[in-house]
Amino acid sequence: MKLHKVAVIGVLLICGSVAHADPRSEPSRAVTVEQAALMYRRGVMYDEGLGVQTDSAAAYRWYSLAAAQGHAESMNRIGILYATGRGLPQDYVAALGWFRLAAANGSMQALNNVANAYFHGLGVPQSYAMAATLLKGAAQRGDAAAQYRLGLLHDSGLGVARDSQLARELFERSATQGYAPAMVTLGRIYVEAIGVRRDSARGQALLRAALDHGIPSELRELALFELGVASARLDEERAGAAEHPLCASACLTASISVP
Repeated sequence: MKLHKVAVIGVLLICGSVAHADPRSEPSRAVTVEQAALMYRRGVMYDEGLGVQTDSAAAYRWYSLAAAQGHAESMNRIGILYATGRGLPQDYVAALGWFRLAAANGSMQALNNVANAYFHGLGVPQSYAMAATLLKGAAQRGDAAAQYRLGLLHDSGLGVARDSQLARELFERSATQGYAPAMVTLGRIYVEAIGVRRDSARGQALLRAALDHGIPSELRELALFELGVASARLDEERAGAAEHPLCASACLTASISVP
């Protein structure tokens, strides 16, 4: 079961103010965990243009304030700014340093990003095996994104032994947690009968759930195509069942209304 190898590469790559503080100034006293979280959210506002004009430099300043208080996701976001060169000079080595720091402080997303750096060789020598090792650690801790990505590696045999059954199990664990990309991949497996008995109904349900949840644009086209295939097959199955002699009487009885 070798699923879209290109998808492995593609997928491994992903309020209020704090007392109206100036993001350019350092806080005069230690802040609380709640205040650090507010700083982070303010950074996200500028980072993603949520209610304000996008400003990567301002986002970096707010993330820095929160990171100074040990806020792991702010550290991870600073790493992303370095990796993408938004508001900062693009620097994969600096990005990796921030990802590692964030991971050490408990960020599962940052651990995924460290694995991504090893997968692509960004700021560190390229190593599929190291990427797989990092993802395995996060997957064992229940991280849905890591479970999905580790499943893709096992499906393609990159850095780990190729194991279609283990890959599918990892997709199942991830999809059960509501991780939409895993739902798409698992839905395709059931629709196309890739290593399993075809189950168009289950595949259709997974694909619809993924689309309702929201998925990256690069997966949306695949999900819509497979959903169309599943729907067509289910329509054919229903039509065939309705024409079956044993079904005719039951269908007729079911259509009679009871007063």
